[in-house]
Amino acid sequence: MAENTALDTIEVHPITFPPDVLARISPELSLQRHLSLGIRPCLRKYEEFREVAIENNTLSRYVDTENVDAKNNILGSNVLKSGKTIVITSITGGIIEENSASIKDLDDFGEDELYEITKEENVVANYASIYPVVEVERGRVGACTDEEMTISQKLYDSVLHSRILTKQALKVKAGVRSVNEDGTLSVLYPDELENDPSNETNLKMKRKWSYVLYAKIIVLSRTGPVFDLCWNSLMYALQDVKLPRAFIDERASDLRMTIRTRGRSATIRETYEILCDQTKSLPLMINSQNIAFASNYGVIDLDPESQLQDPDNTEEEVDIDMEEARPILIADLDTEAEETSIHSTISVIANAKGNYTQLTLVGAGAKITPEMIKRSLLLSKVRANDLSTRLNE
Repeated sequence: MAENTALDTIEVHPITFPPDVLARISPELSLQRHLSLGIRPCLRKYEEFREVAIENNTLSRYVDTENVDAKNNILGSNVLKSGKTIVITSITGGIIEENSASIKDLDDFGEDELYEITKEENVVANYASIYPVVEVERGRVGACTDEEMTISQKLYDSVLHSRILTKQALKVKAGVRSVNEDGTLSVLYPDELENDPSNETNLKMKRKWSYVLYAKIIVLSRTGPVFDLCWNSLMYALQDVKLPRAFIDERASDLRMTIRTRGRSATIRETYEILCDQTKSLPLMINSQNIAFASNYGVIDLDPESQLQDPDNTEEEVDIDMEEARPILIADLDTEAEETSIHSTISVIANAKGNYTQLTLVGAGAKITPEMIKRSLLLSKVRANDLSTRLNE
């Protein structure tokens, strides 16, 4: 029996993946391959930002001041699109009664003095914030994620310490609704009667109210970090907020009733509701000079081993510089590959004048050098100047 001397041959072919598939299998390798060519997976340069488009106040009840939609409770809104990501911000509000006594109501001189000392030292106590709720849509239902809660809390703290909203701007200047001689109703507001001393005493009330603002921020098509996008959308929406005028009925402003129980007497005031005017509103007075915009950056080491080799020199030995990897600065992180592979980040909130409200450094990977911090601050100023002009377009 003749032996079969023929050998079976096996052909081996290299496995290749499309860029989008490689980015999911090995995002860090995909990112390094792009960076070695001087571009990023999103085809932007290292320090290039995404284009931003905004639509302001399109969802508010005061879009048409002549025909106010009474069923709409949105006081200000913004739709921001950056790349593929869309952020929708809607601001609503409520009214609460202030229970804390004012300094004029304090009888003890010691409490009066202590109040003044505390007021001078704690400047932040004179400012208020907005209560945001961030929802990042991922096609799932259930409780909010840790990321959503963290971003919401960070937005609240950043607005408070940026000193954008003063408590004085949120105070309600309540009017009084009265019945005229002909049986019609009219509402008188304190600021409308400043030049009329005859009606000044009629609108003085011991009870005080304040507006409370809430923001619902919905993120669609998330492709990267979203805090800076949520912050910028919130800044645009805040600048167009209008507060509805509020009033009470005249019989509730002065009506008192005396009761006696077991030889003791007490005077109580009738409880009443404060109502909002369906058509009249006032613009929210904010510290416009403190309006700032956020931008983010990442620092990553450019790995020389991940550089693409020249296909014409496959047979020759390629000398790879094995020295320490060179860190590079990436502006406006985008795509899953950048977010998951870049661990050292810089977050800056600044305005067009170069005043910086917040600077956050997270060094968990590549080394953040002082030169990179200076560069990110300069880019943030330019970015804030560009974003501040979008509202007037």
